[in-house]
Amino acid sequence: MELKPQFKEFLGAIRPTDAQKENWRSSSTTLRNRLSQDDDLKGLVVSTFLQGSVRRSTAVRPLGDKRPDVDIVVVTNIDSTTESARDAMDRFIPFLKKWYPGKWRPQGRSFGIEMSLVDMDLVITALPSDQNSRDFMTRLYRSQAVETLDTLEEARSWRLNEDWRPFVPSPFGDSRQVVELADAPREKWQPNPLWLPDRDADGWGRTHPLAQIQWTAAKNRANDGNYVDIVRAIKWWRQTNSDSLPKYPKGYPLEHMIGHVLQDGTTSMAQGVVQVFESMRDTWALLAAAGMKPRLADHGVPEHDVLKRLAVDDFKAFHAAAESAAETARDALLSQDAQESAGLWRELFGSRFPVPGPQGGDRARSSFTAPAQAAVPSTTGRFA
Repeated sequence: MELKPQFKEFLGAIRPTDAQKENWRSSSTTLRNRLSQDDDLKGLVVSTFLQGSVRRSTAVRPLGDKRPDVDIVVVTNIDSTTESARDAMDRFIPFLKKWYPGKWRPQGRSFGIEMSLVDMDLVITALPSDQNSRDFMTRLYRSQAVETLDTLEEARSWRLNEDWRPFVPSPFGDSRQVVELADAPREKWQPNPLWLPDRDADGWGRTHPLAQIQWTAAKNRANDGNYVDIVRAIKWWRQTNSDSLPKYPKGYPLEHMIGHVLQDGTTSMAQGVVQVFESMRDTWALLAAAGMKPRLADHGVPEHDVLKRLAVDDFKAFHAAAESAAETARDALLSQDAQESAGLWRELFGSRFPVPGPQGGDRARSSFTAPAQAAVPSTTGRFA
């Protein structure tokens, strides 16, 4: 069974809570405001924006004492052709010492900031050096489409377009139509990724977080809003079954794998989960059997393999787990008994997947209405 009511409840139980959302919103807003007002940095900072699973609406609720993660990208006008990666990152150390003493740490390609309720990654980037590209990308990065705090789930109208505006409800209660826009022409933004400093290698590499956000938004629209929830569900499967799964893939590489195999047109969570697991099984069966792994190009920087760091042994173990999950998910979908179906879904997703009541699940509800009182036998003898 598809168990649509149960999937809806399940998704509500694995999304970040309202309190967690408010924590990353307030923490990231404070960081961004401090950056824009810092005397030493405000001349360098062109824009700041959110990226990562929070921005793409693919984050799941952390387990135990783990905190939500939020990534803040800082777009600068640093010239990556003349300044070293280390020098570029070092420019931000006085700022971190001032505002986050004892809470920050240098990482290879970012700075980690550990707060009491949220973990933040501060990602320093530089605009492309070509002036024409830089001018257009500066306008785009300073637009509301990029700087908005709205996630893809909260803003279904979102497009990568400098003319996009978030929907603001009228105080008078009247409804306004959201203006439908297209994404900006790909030839303007796709060839112009940001440059990302790597402290360990002391070099610069290309990165294009906007392309990942745009691709995710388009994929979600092509699947009636189900894509981000399917990602969440399978991330939860990964998290719930971590003891029996390899450490990798997880996070964005896993999300990318899901997007790679999910067929457009999915209108059901249950069917989408089944299709993803079965496609993972079938698409990569020959590679796993041959002791190889797939190569998946990054959406924004095609020369980057998203699975580059995934070990072959981990891929093979993951593939075997996906094959087993595909069988369980198919059995859950085909079962005509709501209790049995829910039990199979719970094998995949754990106890947060609810069990329907006796008349729950996908069964059509009866139109019968119980009488208000017991029937009284007729005394006319008409039907004697």
